[in-house]
Amino acid sequence: MGFSVAAAAAILFAGAILSFAVVLESIESASDAVRDARARDDDRRVALLNTRISFLNGTANAPAMEVNLTNNGSTVIHLNTIDVLVNGTLYTSAITLRAVDGATTTSLWAPGQTLHLVVATPVGAPATLKIVTDVGYEFYVQVS
Repeated sequence: MGFSVAAAAAILFAGAILSFAVVLESIESASDAVRDARARDDDRRVALLNTRISFLNGTANAPAMEVNLTNNGSTVIHLNTIDVLVNGTLYTSAITLRAVDGATTTSLWAPGQTLHLVVATPVGAPATLKIVTDVGYEFYVQVS
């Protein structure tokens, strides 16, 4: 009877160690995932705090709205990821021209550069323009 009890105890002990190892690995994996997510969120928040857009001039005439904006922040804005709303309606797909300092082939808007944006919209003046960047920065302006 002594050997069978010892063998059973050894099997249970080995099973407990194996179970503990599996649980420990899954906890470590989950902790890594949470740490990576927090780091990405921190990077996004820093970019949000460092993003600034200013309005230079613009017009809102019924077939199109044209605006000139300056990136006054310290982050590069990806033009392919911005959303444009006019009077609360999404017009991102109606952007007909994105020119950064005259260049229409770039999709990056660096600090200090001017963006000329043309949006095909049936809205006349005055119109409210809202631009939302990929990091969540929101810019509002009234265009006449």
